[in-house]
Amino acid sequence: MSAAEVLMEGIVFGESPRWHDGRLWFSDWGANQVIVLGTDGSHEVVATVPSFPMCIDFLPDGRLLVVDSAQRRLLRRETDGSLVPHAGLSGVSGKPWNDIVVDDQGNAYVNNIGFDFPGEEFAPGLVVLVTSEGNVRQVADNLAFPNGMAITPDGGTLIVAESYADRLTAYDIGGGR
Repeated sequence: MSAAEVLMEGIVFGESPRWHDGRLWFSDWGANQVIVLGTDGSHEVVATVPSFPMCIDFLPDGRLLVVDSAQRRLLRRETDGSLVPHAGLSGVSGKPWNDIVVDDQGNAYVNNIGFDFPGEEFAPGLVVLVTSEGNVRQVADNLAFPNGMAITPDGGTLIVAESYADRLTAYDIGGGR
């Protein structure tokens, strides 16, 4: 298949693409859905979450984590397809939660932009660590609209894209292999 071929049409606002288990998973923020796209072009809605944004990533055991920004929580999709609460985020911030990245130990890093976008005046954002047990603690702050994130292959560094600062910021998270 060439890069010019269309795999799926009708996506309202596609975000957070992740390759998992031989298929492409992504969020359609505009439709409030998490969609799985097969290599043959077939697709399946695997979750509906009334939230914007709703970024995704996977625990090491394959279960899906979904950022439910509207409810200020992290959801987990169980093997039977049900969505259950994984962690509450409202105790840290009532502002919009955004991107997520999960490490090899099942720790999720979730960022918060710090202000209601669009419409509210800028305020710095933050990042929390959500353990595999669902415990939440803040690990970074004073970020200028934290957005995309990645963890280096050795598991030792979290990289955060700061959209309003035009930079990438790296944090030592330890636990490197």
